[in-house]
Amino acid sequence: MTASAAVALLGLATTAMFVAIAALTIRDWLATKDVSRMYLALAIGSLAAVSILGQAAQVLGPWFAGLDSALTIVIFLGSGLALLLFRDSVIPLPRRTRRLVIGVVAGTALLNLVIQLAASRTAPRPLLLLGEVAFVVVWSGCVGEPSLRLWLASRPRTAVQRSRMRALSLGYLGIVAILLSAVFAGSFGSTPAVRIAIALATLAIVPLLYAGFVPPTWLRRVWRHSEEGKFRQATHDIVLFAADRATFAARALDWAVRLSGADAGFFRSAGTIIATQGMTAEAAMMLAPRVATAAAHQVLPLGGTPPRSAIVAQLAGANAAIVLVGGPFTPIFGTDEEAWLRHYAALVSTGLDRVRLVEELNGVNVELEKTVKAVTEQTRQLEAANQELEAFSYSVSHDLRAPLRAISGYTGILLEEYSGALPEEGLGFLKRVKDNSDHMGRLIDDLLAFSRLGRQAVRPQRLRTRAVVDRALAQLGPQDGRQVEVVIGDLPDCESDPGLLEQVFVNLLSNAFKYSRRRDDARIEVGAFDAATGSEGPVFFVRDNGAGFDMRYVDKLFGVFQRLHRSQDYEGTGVGLAIVKRIVARHGGRVWAEAKVGEGATFYFTLGRGGSEWQPAIAA
Repeated sequence: MTASAAVALLGLATTAMFVAIAALTIRDWLATKDVSRMYLALAIGSLAAVSILGQAAQVLGPWFAGLDSALTIVIFLGSGLALLLFRDSVIPLPRRTRRLVIGVVAGTALLNLVIQLAASRTAPRPLLLLGEVAFVVVWSGCVGEPSLRLWLASRPRTAVQRSRMRALSLGYLGIVAILLSAVFAGSFGSTPAVRIAIALATLAIVPLLYAGFVPPTWLRRVWRHSEEGKFRQATHDIVLFAADRATFAARALDWAVRLSGADAGFFRSAGTIIATQGMTAEAAMMLAPRVATAAAHQVLPLGGTPPRSAIVAQLAGANAAIVLVGGPFTPIFGTDEEAWLRHYAALVSTGLDRVRLVEELNGVNVELEKTVKAVTEQTRQLEAANQELEAFSYSVSHDLRAPLRAISGYTGILLEEYSGALPEEGLGFLKRVKDNSDHMGRLIDDLLAFSRLGRQAVRPQRLRTRAVVDRALAQLGPQDGRQVEVVIGDLPDCESDPGLLEQVFVNLLSNAFKYSRRRDDARIEVGAFDAATGSEGPVFFVRDNGAGFDMRYVDKLFGVFQRLHRSQDYEGTGVGLAIVKRIVARHGGRVWAEAKVGEGATFYFTLGRGGSEWQPAIAA
């Protein structure tokens, strides 16, 4: 293959690749309608047009050479101007500078058109050289300044944006270098080696332009590989170490801005801006209504000079979103970040759920601390109440009982030794004093017993209930010669404090004997049956056929000193059933009664789940 054939083949390959890149950039511009993308499409499209004209000149022959030179100069200058206008759309030039550059480009194009079309054959050599130099300088300036600017601006960008911007810069700077080499190496232009070298260099530039304009997915993945460590660090940071919603939002937004290359952003949750970066909260609030209606991961144009855009990352399962605001280059080089942003939004949603759970747990812990403090205060008050109760019990046992014993003893002496010297009415008064002092003594004894019960520890053990009932009956003894039928049914074993359970049966059986003593056929039954719910264990009962009571007053039955019968008819202090209720409650059970006036009464009680629930000692 000759050198000319090789150069021709390389030229065809270069033209095909320029046309392909131009088609892709035009498609990208038509899809986005973005002004800056339009300038990029013009820049690369112009280069493709120049390459096509070069191929056409070789086919059409000498008559097209002059027209080809003129068109090539104009289109080449248009390509440089388009790249400079792209630079202006993202990094604005001063208005005067922009107008001056456009004027210089137009003047240079007009000068070269006149030289090429009107005076190319007769123009002196200095004029031709002037046209060439003006063309090279102007085009190189239009292309070189944006290329250097893009390279410098790429430093703080993410790997994908940085690589694209530098590839674009290198591609255009390479074209400048080739152009300068072709112009200033004219003496070697006819040498085949030089022609092939220039053709190969031009072909080598095409991949750089391709990487800068429309890099494929696999290339973006290669560029992004260097940032995978950062992404893992972001995952670790925001998922594991954000303790509250505000901290989590700030960290998630910071990593989103850093990894996407955005210039600013804000985190919105439930309609409230809870974190911002690179912008004020007021600016975020003004922008929020515009992005509120945007779909997830949608790029929303914001306008302005330079033009900006916002990328909205809706968080699944939460009324929240991360909004990233693009700077000069993000609208151009950040669209491929949308796929990454979907993955990042899912990650942030998971982290937000964890933070929500942590906040709820913290709230529960705060409530628990308050409850613990309240319980501690109640315990302190209970201890104080117990101390006061002990002081009161001591006072009752010593300070009150001593005068009562004296009153009862002296009235007894008067009744025994001086009854003959006292009138009948006086003896009646003394007997009343004696009876009331004895009754008050019994009240004090029962009150002390009730008080001690609240502080007495419960020591449960497995018991034969029938043996406890037998001991209670033996303690009550014979009933003044009365014939009372006592029926004891099958009683299941239970877990209880033996002394306390015996006291329960003593109080219930003594009430049954007392309130049935006016019946000739007095009958008392002790038994048990299974509860309706298995959690309570067996239900024990003591039934009699005595006086009974009115169920309208059953709520007073288990109160201290509450009586439903007159003391003249039935003796007692009204403390026995209150003791029964407290003992049963300490065992985790309950007690209740059913009765009819004149037909007897039945008292039921349970001991909880087999005596497994025990209440601590409490104040009376």
